Order: sequence, then structure tokens, then C-alpha cells
Amino acid sequence: MLPASLDPTDLATELPRFRHYFRYPLHARDFHPLRRDRLLGYYSAKPLYGRLGAQGRVDRSAGFNGEVVAVFVPSPARSWRSARLLQARMPRASVARADGRRDWPAINVAAERAILEALRA
Repeated sequence: MLPASLDPTDLATELPRFRHYFRYPLHARDFHPLRRDRLLGYYSAKPLYGRLGAQGRVDRSAGFNGEVVAVFVPSPARSWRSARLLQARMPRASVARADGRRDWPAINVAAERAILEALRA
């Protein structure tokens, strides 16, 4: 669970380009803890669609393109100032399950992998 000091509604003003990727508001329940031996921080991720339509809106008929974007805030965090946007890639066919619904466990694995690589750098 996100610390009370982190209100996801503040992300749009605190993190440049957040609204470019996350056009809907995030809630505390959208964030997952990232742990290894200890708590590293919290993240939320989403897959991206492959194309924009004529009016600049997402063209869902294009399907997912295998890109995943995540917002990550390291622990201990008191504000969103230390948050980062990270991008990951995964096989396009792995984003959605056979029934067409998003495969959230696979999406989260891709996001966690990108976050851990960024923390090592």
C-alpha cells in the first residue's frame, strides 16, 4: 500500500509527461510494492497501444505494441518528486491473454525488470 504522504492525484503536476502515458487518474490501489530483500518502492504499469488515430486518440483496434510504461517511486518516499517514468518492452503477443484481456502478471514482470535495470544503472 502506498504511504499516505503519496497522493496519486498529484502525479500529473509533479511528474513531467505523466499525462502523456496515463490519461486516466491513478489510485493508491493501482500501485504495487517492489521488493527484493527489502522494499525498493512502488510502481504502477500499463501496456501501450500501437497507434494513434486521426484526432490523436489511442486507436485500440491496432492492439498493443509490446511497450509498457511504469511510474516508479523509490522507498522511502515522502513526495512524487523522486518518481520516474520508465519504459519496458515485452513480446507483443504476451500483453493480452487468449480471451483478449490484459495479462497483468506478465505486464508487471516486464515493468519490474525495467525498474530493477534502472536501479542498477
